[in-house]
Amino acid sequence: MTQQTSLFPLGDLLAYGLAQTPDREAISDGQVTLSFRQLDDLAWRIAARLRAGGTRPGDRVAVVAAKSALMPAVAIAIWKCGAVYVPLDQDAPAARLDTLIARVAPSHVIALERTYPATGYPSLQPDDIDNLRRSTALPPRWDIPARAGDDLAYIIFTSGSTGTPKGVEITHENLSRYFVAHNEVLRFTPQSRVLSFAPFHFDVSIEDTLLPLSLGAFSYQYRGMYIGAVIRKVMSSQRITHMIAVSTILTLISTPLASIGSASFPDLRMIMTGAEVCDPKIINHWVEALPDARVINAYGPTEATIVCLCHHITHSDHTRAEAFPIGRALRDVTLLLLDEDGQEAAQGELCIGGPLVMRGYFERPDLTAEVIFERDGTRYYRSGDICRRLGDGTLQFIGRRDDEVKLKGKRIHLGEIRQLSLSLPGIERVAVGLVARAAGPEIGMIVFSNDPEALSRLRSYLALQLPAYMRPTLWAQGQDITLSASGKTDEKTLLARLRSAATHSQATQFDIRPDGTFAETGTLSHAQ
Repeated sequence: MTQQTSLFPLGDLLAYGLAQTPDREAISDGQVTLSFRQLDDLAWRIAARLRAGGTRPGDRVAVVAAKSALMPAVAIAIWKCGAVYVPLDQDAPAARLDTLIARVAPSHVIALERTYPATGYPSLQPDDIDNLRRSTALPPRWDIPARAGDDLAYIIFTSGSTGTPKGVEITHENLSRYFVAHNEVLRFTPQSRVLSFAPFHFDVSIEDTLLPLSLGAFSYQYRGMYIGAVIRKVMSSQRITHMIAVSTILTLISTPLASIGSASFPDLRMIMTGAEVCDPKIINHWVEALPDARVINAYGPTEATIVCLCHHITHSDHTRAEAFPIGRALRDVTLLLLDEDGQEAAQGELCIGGPLVMRGYFERPDLTAEVIFERDGTRYYRSGDICRRLGDGTLQFIGRRDDEVKLKGKRIHLGEIRQLSLSLPGIERVAVGLVARAAGPEIGMIVFSNDPEALSRLRSYLALQLPAYMRPTLWAQGQDITLSASGKTDEKTLLARLRSAATHSQATQFDIRPDGTFAETGTLSHAQ
């Protein structure tokens, strides 16, 4: 790591709110509302149960996470024990959850809303958490264990090219530096009211929930239907001042465009988007419709602690065909653009350096070594993103150098889907990629097998292994494998043909004819 900084005491994350406004509402999800005092008391009660059950500093605690006002108390409780917070998606298939929990080998498993049949690990189930919330007993307290800068604060699992998720290890120093650096852009104050869309198994939840809470601000956890009119009503009724939304959600809120204006959201002072490319037309409208609000485009991989570049869009640009820039580095962040020879260039792979760079991938030193390197005494992370440096010094995102994609703000490594598919007996070759359709891009999967039931078997298998957002929804099957000159499956040609066939079709399943054309065979629900 670079020079040391004073560590933000994560176990005391609510200290400012407790000191200044202990009985003011800190968080709500529309069903449960908690003050700073109530949230911290609950955290201590949960921490006491963890500690009594044997959780010690450095242990990992797996959380089957839900979009709930209670989640911050769980994270803070883990940090009060000096342990490592490991949030997991409660909607993930059971096999995936079981595998990740086994990998983590936690001291406890905490399930917030859905009972998790944890075997071999002590657990706190939803009834336990609810009883602790309703308890009026004064929770015990102790001196929170001191943590070093390179001790782990949390592990977030992301999609990986090897067929299994990668656990990104973020330290106490990573997070302390991030809190300071990013709030110089976010400008949260105790008067801020932040709208949170991010699920807690994604690191953006730290940005839009835990960071504002640490500053005595209010965070509203949106868990309703993703319907523009409903979200706009919540923004108005909750007097939201800061909103962080991926472009898919921002587009929903913006439909129709006439619904966006200062009269609709008189309290709104900041709109931040990122995680995927946003249509310039949407951003232009927000810039013009809310002249007193700051519109910011943000960028950051999980491996560099949530966000590391930001761009304040001060003027609309109706001539712009490409995305707005991703901006400039935050405090403490160093950037390199490297060409194929590892030399600095005006356009190349973005490498992110400094104290926001992760410690590594959980128990995968081999994968860590592939993406972490040191130059001139600074550790860098190879992002895999190709960027261009513009004349004013800001960066423009160009694309990926591998097959990682963003879909509705979620990071998906197509290699994980590919490897899982090829592990199923009878699947000879596959091609997988994004396919543009009228309602938005979908994941398309082309399967080669002599088994007529192969496609059906693969759908069932992936439903057991992958969360819904990672599952293909557009399918094709053939018998004769199309190869490139190198002897590999010619994914580019195959996916181009699938895109062409799907452009003017509502079908979700195709057969590949002997002449290489695609023929519709049916429409399947996304649940199939």
